[in-house]
Amino acid sequence: MTFQVDLPPEAGNFPTKKTHMTHSMITPEMKMADVIHMNYLLLPVINRFGIELGFGDQTVEQVCARQGVNLSFFLDITNAYHDESYFPKEKMRSYPVKLMVDYLKKTHDYYREKLLRETQRMVEDLLASCRDDCENLDLIEDFYKKYKKELEYHLQNEEEKFFPYIEALTEDENQGKSLHDLRRQYGFSYDAHSVEHDNVISKMLDLKNILIKYLPPNYDTATCNNLIYWLFVFEEDLKDHERLEDIILLPALQKLESSFPQKP
Repeated sequence: MTFQVDLPPEAGNFPTKKTHMTHSMITPEMKMADVIHMNYLLLPVINRFGIELGFGDQTVEQVCARQGVNLSFFLDITNAYHDESYFPKEKMRSYPVKLMVDYLKKTHDYYREKLLRETQRMVEDLLASCRDDCENLDLIEDFYKKYKKELEYHLQNEEEKFFPYIEALTEDENQGKSLHDLRRQYGFSYDAHSVEHDNVISKMLDLKNILIKYLPPNYDTATCNNLIYWLFVFEEDLKDHERLEDIILLPALQKLESSFPQKP
């Protein structure tokens, strides 16, 4: 039995979730093209390293060398996204903080420029496909707009507070300052950061459940399936993003903080 989702013709790089994903490790000598054939969901992850298509038969190591990409970091990130059971915490915590922050910032750009925009378009397509009473679909659009605004606020908050704060802890000029002063300067709060993360994931689940459980039967099925499929992939990327921050970046932050005096 097969399950087919009709993809819109403009969705050339529409991400989908493989039912049976191979978990072979990505290695330096593997051809980069083979990495994509093995798991095409890694395309946007690879792009975040500044690597675009057109690398011929070059290996992962050769492509990374050409692009000036840290090979070890690339392998750990792509393998972590490829296989959730692969997550070398201690090794990943040893990378420079700036390397991880730069990657996470590029992930933010991908959310804004691709995932959020495409989701908005698909929600609008679903609304346009309504045949009769569209009140419930209007509610879905309102829910998504509020979610989009909240996620954008979370991304902006991380870029203006969390990332600058952790980078400030690595700068020589700030050595000797108190944590109290630095947290106040950057407005960083562990509790607020944790709550925002939880909301981002839980509200994505709410949106999926509204579509799956309560959508009235007056819409185009293929259009709705495309949107739900897209949301599942979006959610997986958000979870991987959260995992990198919570398991790698936050412990690195706490280690950096241990070298600072708590009060002035």
